[in-house]
Amino acid sequence: MPDENYADIIAFASDFSGNDTAIVEKVREMAANPPSDVETVGFYGAEDYPPRDRLFLATVSLLDNTKKLYSIEDKYTSEIFLIWQEDGVLNEDGLPPAAKAVFRPMLVGEQPPGPIERYHDLVWEKYAEATKELEHYMADRGRVLLSIDATDGDTMLFALVSSEIATRWRDRAFSEHEGYRAGVRSPMWDRFWIYLNYSTRGLMAGEDRKGLPPGTQERVNSIPWANGAP
Repeated sequence: MPDENYADIIAFASDFSGNDTAIVEKVREMAANPPSDVETVGFYGAEDYPPRDRLFLATVSLLDNTKKLYSIEDKYTSEIFLIWQEDGVLNEDGLPPAAKAVFRPMLVGEQPPGPIERYHDLVWEKYAEATKELEHYMADRGRVLLSIDATDGDTMLFALVSSEIATRWRDRAFSEHEGYRAGVRSPMWDRFWIYLNYSTRGLMAGEDRKGLPPGTQERVNSIPWANGAP
């Protein structure tokens, strides 16, 4: 039965949609015959993936299209802070010190004060701390930040969920295609760093800075399966 084969994806849709019955029913329908058209799957090139992969991606696309997730293309990554601020997820004045120092230019739309090299040094030293502070800031307000790791493409997806839902799904995989394991993860601050640099055109780091700032949390591909498979 499709519901049994894909029970984990259906449960994921339920939790991350806020138990939206229309969304859950749509995912159940898709589970009976996982879509193969790019409009429903939502990720170009994935329409030929195996059924489980297509269903998970189509579910992520459905959640994104119904505003249950936050999605941001790499070249617009810096705008996620304004989106979160407009949605009341964060407030520039209330951010912890490292998070405020690192991310304030994106929140207020201004260049950092003083020589840009000084800001580069601050960001390099404080980025990892700032990301941890941002996670704790959101969690303290009842919303846990997670990455929805659908593909290795140019769009990042985030979810804000209760601690109960986060505990149930954090670092759990739903599909794997050509060695890339897709699922729900702790925030992928390593990829975020790369995309944020790209979107801000050198605001965050000079050309002499290579790799990731010290202590940045890095993505680990081999996370456990959500359905308990070995």
